[in-house]
Amino acid sequence: MTYRELLNKADTELKKAGIADHASCARIMICEVTGLNMAAVLLHEQDKVSEAYEKRFEEILSRRLSREPLEYIIGRTSFMGLDFFCTKDCLIPRFDTEILAELAVREAGKAKERCERLGREPRVLDMCTGTGCIGISVAVLAGVSDVTLSDISEDAVALAGRNAKANNADVKILVSDLFGSVEGEFDIIISNPPYIAKDMIDKLEPEVAVYEPRLALEGGEDGLLFYRRIISCAPQHLSRGAFLALETGEEQTEEVAGMMREAGLTDVTVHRDLAGLPRVVSGYKPVT
Repeated sequence: MTYRELLNKADTELKKAGIADHASCARIMICEVTGLNMAAVLLHEQDKVSEAYEKRFEEILSRRLSREPLEYIIGRTSFMGLDFFCTKDCLIPRFDTEILAELAVREAGKAKERCERLGREPRVLDMCTGTGCIGISVAVLAGVSDVTLSDISEDAVALAGRNAKANNADVKILVSDLFGSVEGEFDIIISNPPYIAKDMIDKLEPEVAVYEPRLALEGGEDGLLFYRRIISCAPQHLSRGAFLALETGEEQTEEVAGMMREAGLTDVTVHRDLAGLPRVVSGYKPVT
């Protein structure tokens, strides 16, 4: 079988299975198996593929046809231009979450200027960190040296540490049930907590419902459990003028914004993603 035939086969079978990103999946799979970039694959598209490559390709295709996420199959993904290892212990970093990461990077720049006048480094907490993608992005892209990654899952924390090392990010790693083991105040707290209502998880696409960890998905009966817990405790862990930002489901933003206002945060703002959907809610602790 040639490179082109292999690529076409994957594209056709993935499309038939109802996988929306069938074309990109097919391209990623063939590049993963061969170690070539797509330009090189196309250059050699009429060449025969080795038996070893073809066997490995068929294995990956079979797993993807069973709706296992490609990121788990190949064990990594890209987020904010950085590479992250992925395992079934954590949610897969998604493009939508880059909205939260971009906000945090911008706020970190402001916090560095403010904290410099106070003679200290800004402190950042990435709670429910999973792979560590948000906090590590802040550490690397904003040049912040005091970043803490926390998660209730020991497996997630281990993966976050592995990703921090891979990206040369000097961060602190903490196993904690939300603020349970967290000490002190922070200038930025960010989180993408579990926010799917309990009875909705099994209705999601198989890639999520079957393969991603329920611990990182389920947000209680109404999906808002962790927002209530985080927002009620956050003010005592935020320094004056500090920034809190939480990713939400698109139908949860107004309720989460209301919780922030009730907790005394100011300048509460709903941020939309590139599709125009509400994605993140942020606010500040008053300076006085």
